[in-house]
Amino acid sequence: MLGVGLWSANPENSRRQTIDVFQDYELLKNKKISTSSNMLTIQPSTFGPRAYKTGLDAQKVAEASKRGIWSVQIKHPLLTIARLYTPLPPFLSDQNEPNQGEKFGYVSTNPEENQLRVLIRNNPEGELSRYLSRMQAGGRLELRGPYQEYELPGDVKQVLFLVGGTGISPAIQLAHTLLEKESDGVKPKVSILWANRRSEECEGGTIDPPPRSDTIFSRAWGTLFGTETPPPRNDIQSNQLESPIVKELSTLKARYSGPFDVTYFADDQQRFITKQDIQRQLHAAIRATGSAATESRGKSLILISGPDGFVEHFAGPKVWREGKELQGTLGGMLQKMDLQGFTVWKL
Repeated sequence: MLGVGLWSANPENSRRQTIDVFQDYELLKNKKISTSSNMLTIQPSTFGPRAYKTGLDAQKVAEASKRGIWSVQIKHPLLTIARLYTPLPPFLSDQNEPNQGEKFGYVSTNPEENQLRVLIRNNPEGELSRYLSRMQAGGRLELRGPYQEYELPGDVKQVLFLVGGTGISPAIQLAHTLLEKESDGVKPKVSILWANRRSEECEGGTIDPPPRSDTIFSRAWGTLFGTETPPPRNDIQSNQLESPIVKELSTLKARYSGPFDVTYFADDQQRFITKQDIQRQLHAAIRATGSAATESRGKSLILISGPDGFVEHFAGPKVWREGKELQGTLGGMLQKMDLQGFTVWKL
């Protein structure tokens, strides 16, 4: 998830910061994965007076990861502009066994391996987004954290993610955390409904044809990502058969199968997340547990991650009060549904 320095106003989140000052990081790789998003791989800087410092505290990051969703604040090296980004977990296909990722990626104790992978949206109107999307290997940026963005309640039984665009990062991060641990020998059920403006964002994922009712819904949905008709792709290699993000989701599905599933949606295919799609997921959860979430053992969650318009459409807006960003009341589509005892949280 993104944010504009908003967490520093919250004493609880400030207390959970690892460091109060930014550290120098450098870009290792900038991979363009669609016309509107890039994946950055960064590590603590190898040059300058703070070269090869430890970067993020590995123990603090591991603790934040176990608690739920965490993010880092990335700052433009020359401007006072900073935003929050949610790192992706270590790439699962590079691991032979679960938990090997603790030796690599965002929980490494070796500064030379203390790498982070961050998915960013290319916003031509954003100074930081524009800088990050155009960075070359060796380019500088500043980073601090971790920030605890969301803390899981105890004994989670099932999670349904409603995701828009680059909001997929918190979903992958939390899915990785949940599926790596067990509760009474049973892994939590994690389902993701991932919507994008363009099908190229989820290249390689299967998008089911829209039911007739979707065509009525499309106009209301089309503005949530900015425009009704996505511009055509123009600079992505045509032989890219599978998006790197889809590849990671496929790896999670192959590893965990039953407890994990993903459904893909794309505006340019006239396929939108509808009330019927959500209801199917809720009914599937009831069948899996044999009872409604209010009657089953463990907590059931609906987490919503994406642009403000996306979140508002499904659950109503978050609100600001006394310098803090709060959940606000439940609104939008979910407010009108029988949620079968699921608890909703807006990321």
